[in-house]
Amino acid sequence: MDISVPSRFACLKIEDDDFRPASSHHAKKKQEKVETKKPNSAAKEASKSSWTATRKKGNTTEKPKTATTVKKPKHKQKGEFEKNWEEWQKKDDEFVNDVFEEQMQNAIMQSKLEFEQQKKTVKSESEQNQGKKKKGKTMSWDQFVDNKEANIKEQDKSKDNEKNFFDDVVQTVKKEITREKIEENRKKRQEKFDEVVGLAQLQEKLEEERQRNINLEKQLKEARKEISVVKKRNTTLCSMLSQGEMKDKAEVLLELERLTVVKEELTEEVAKLYKLLEQERSSKTAATTNEPHLKHNKDKKKKNK
Repeated sequence: MDISVPSRFACLKIEDDDFRPASSHHAKKKQEKVETKKPNSAAKEASKSSWTATRKKGNTTEKPKTATTVKKPKHKQKGEFEKNWEEWQKKDDEFVNDVFEEQMQNAIMQSKLEFEQQKKTVKSESEQNQGKKKKGKTMSWDQFVDNKEANIKEQDKSKDNEKNFFDDVVQTVKKEITREKIEENRKKRQEKFDEVVGLAQLQEKLEEERQRNINLEKQLKEARKEISVVKKRNTTLCSMLSQGEMKDKAEVLLELERLTVVKEELTEEVAKLYKLLEQERSSKTAATTNEPHLKHNKDKKKKNK
């Protein structure tokens, strides 16, 4: 199974091997180096494909249904699975880093090769133009020797530049990878720092909420105590009012009973007085009726005398 990893330098211009200059010695060296690296990447891809195939097979295999099978503990299987998963994840990271490094080297080398080729073409064109201008002049033996020595020095310098060129490519790739790793580590540290800061803020808020709950509980206890005191006062007040009402009712009843007794006494006295008055009236009427007889008798007695 082929694993396609997108290149981070896909935007750079990369020409085919047919368009590269055949006389460039460093291009041949780079081609040989890439060919030597290909088997390693193919082996890594094959190992990764075999790992994915074994995972798929392991997932699709049926469990034996015999009663004599011995089941391993789940925690051991889980630990082994996590260990294998970490190993494969580490291998995947290494594979991705290798592919990225290789692609970066190819891209940087391609760009530098194009730059060097352009420099050579410009230089050759300028030399041709200068040669055409100086074609009419004859060259002495000393000038020829000096030119030859200068060409040899330039060739040696170009070889050194080619060696330095590959070293520069490797160094730039390493610097880029280290820079990206540093950036990733910085981002991870920043995320951890943000998590720590967020956790600290949450802990502070939690502590504030706990303190607030404690204060509210204290206020609630005090309010309950006040409510209980008010309830006691209300009960005592109600009892006092009820007792006062009972006393008032008893006094009113006693006063009513006394007044009823007084009323009865007064009614009896009034009845007696009324009887006496009637008797007095009857006696007066009798006296008034007897007065003329008494006067007549007195007159008779006077005459007889």
